Amino acid sequence: MLPHLERRSILLGAGLTIALAVPPAVIGVLLSEDDSMEGSPWVPVLFAWIVGSFLVGGFVAARSQPHAPLAHGALAALVAFVVVQGVGVIRHLVAGEDVKWFSIVFAALLASSTGTVGGIVANHLRLRGARTRAG
Repeated sequence: MLPHLERRSILLGAGLTIALAVPPAVIGVLLSEDDSMEGSPWVPVLFAWIVGSFLVGGFVAARSQPHAPLAHGALAALVAFVVVQGVGVIRHLVAGEDVKWFSIVFAALLASSTGTVGGIVANHLRLRGARTRAG
């Protein structure tokens, strides 16, 4: 049986993820002549910022969801990823550039996994708060 998913929570988490992740992604593109940023000292900082965005979005999507918080976190991050990556894929296709499909699949798994971690943290804090109030 599929869990009941709150669309509003997922969209709120996805929207926050997009708001947090797009600026470093744009900065990365602007700093790079070929979108690779190969050898740039900014790569680890921007990567951590983007990954943190997926974690925060997953946390926000899951924090008020006692049922299936991990699914909410994972889906919020994945929805954000699909929206942003979809724009990137279209940009590459229009420009006649190659699309690295394997990298996209890997990044989607990373995004949803990180959103799940955000859901785990939110669920842990929610349960800990419930124990504190009960005890």
